[in-house]
Amino acid sequence: MAQMQPARPTEGARRSLPMGISESMSDDAQRLLDELHVRQDAFEQQAQLVRQLQTALQRAQATNQELALVADRVTDAILICDAQRCISWVNPAFTRLTGFSLTECHGQLPEELLSGPHTDAAIVAQINQSLAQGACVERLEVCHHRKDGEPFWVRRSVQPIHGPDGQINRYIEVLTDISDTRRSAAEHARRLEVEVSLAAKMAFLSRMSHSMRSPLNAILGFTQLLNMADAASLTEPQQRHLQHIHTAGHQMLSLLDQALEFAQLDDKAVGIRPQRVELAVLLKEIRAALEDQAAAHDITVVVDCPSLTVWADANHTRAILMNLAVNAIQYSPHGSTVWLTGKAAADERLGVIEVRDQGFGIDAGDMQRLFQPFTRLESATRSPATGNGLGLAVSQRLAELMHGRIDVTSTLGHGSVFALRLPLAEMPGSGRAGAQGRGQEPAVMLPPLRVVHIEDNALNRSLVEAVFAAYPQVRLFSAENAAEGMAAIENTRPDVALVDINLPDGSGLDLCRRLRAQTEFRKLPLIALSADALPDHIARALQTGFNHYLVKPLQIPRLLGILATLPSAQAAPPTN
Repeated sequence: MAQMQPARPTEGARRSLPMGISESMSDDAQRLLDELHVRQDAFEQQAQLVRQLQTALQRAQATNQELALVADRVTDAILICDAQRCISWVNPAFTRLTGFSLTECHGQLPEELLSGPHTDAAIVAQINQSLAQGACVERLEVCHHRKDGEPFWVRRSVQPIHGPDGQINRYIEVLTDISDTRRSAAEHARRLEVEVSLAAKMAFLSRMSHSMRSPLNAILGFTQLLNMADAASLTEPQQRHLQHIHTAGHQMLSLLDQALEFAQLDDKAVGIRPQRVELAVLLKEIRAALEDQAAAHDITVVVDCPSLTVWADANHTRAILMNLAVNAIQYSPHGSTVWLTGKAAADERLGVIEVRDQGFGIDAGDMQRLFQPFTRLESATRSPATGNGLGLAVSQRLAELMHGRIDVTSTLGHGSVFALRLPLAEMPGSGRAGAQGRGQEPAVMLPPLRVVHIEDNALNRSLVEAVFAAYPQVRLFSAENAAEGMAAIENTRPDVALVDINLPDGSGLDLCRRLRAQTEFRKLPLIALSADALPDHIARALQTGFNHYLVKPLQIPRLLGILATLPSAQAAPPTN
């Protein structure tokens, strides 16, 4: 479009121009003014463009800072490699995982940097082949080695990045540490192998026991017939030899029974029926049962036990104490005393039953072997022991199954003390449930609480029931699996939940996630109970949402200390 020429001044306008301003000068001023306006508009457009560029630059800087923050905080190791797959950048997680800094690994190939003796060459070849064909690598598990040579397992993902020309100009790689998962899988496989081995051992022992009982039956039966015959027909040495055969046969039968019992103690199906056991009554029964044996050895058995109740299997507790008392009588010198005493260890909420003798004692070097199967210690003052060395091993295992243990202290020349420790059913003087207030108060006071306990093991549920037996203000709701536990929590709205990690229908971690996803249970105190003491697993449970993690065997004082800090229940549980 042709530029419009400014209109020339009319005759009247020319006559009105100021003195000294010609017509041509007026035209130049107008042209300069128009050009000034044009340049001013251009400057304004450039200024606006500069502001837009500054804004875009600020946004890009903010985005880069956020990306840098993500790269610094992400737990997975991230690498950026050039077109030749040489490392150009790594995030801090890569350094934490491998031990290599960016300076140390810059310009190196990931496979050459991280491969070692445990790295599968076939997997590395698979990675290189896939990338050479332009394909990506998705979640491929491979073992690599850290800077110090330690092997670790990762899940590798490699993504090629194409440039404007369509050619690959870089690679982005992510390494996810799966060492814990691999260890857990290996541990699970090992446990399965052990369980299969135990099952095979049980089957073998059962068959052996059945097969050996038949010839033993014949040996013992015919020796009894010979004993019943006319004694005059046998010489004295023959009668003595016959008695030796009879004694050895009974020892063989006892060994079979105890070996089978010891093997069954590793079976989860072992019969444990916990209940309240009054120790004073039980110790008096044991003294009466051993009266003849003690008299034969000129041993005095003394019982000293206040009113004390433990939570245990009555038959197994009796068997343990009988075995300890028989050993004490056997290893005590004639004319000495064996004490059976009971007391409460209030700080541990345990009942302690001590069997004390005046025998020669046990050498410190023998303490480590004391509870090993088929181990017999010889006494310096008496004839060698006639047992088979399984009694103490069986007793210790039974004590552990009842959440207890057997401790030993001994001084050469001054005798030994075997102490059986079992959970208290109630504190001394507290009375049965409902009798609180007439006796001594529990060592730790608890507010009124509603507690849901989720545990598939009946003995563990009984232990928790025993813990709260002295607290009538605590209402306990027990569940055997995750589904029942979830229903109990939703129905009772508890003040705290005690959750086993390994449940038959799912993980306690999954249950925790489900609870934390619901608004009404987001702040519910959750306490994990597990036999798994690995630090990584404890950290994972706490990260999932558990407030506390208690390792079995349960530390009762710690549990009570945690519960004592909880607020009281605000409302009664709903009724169905």
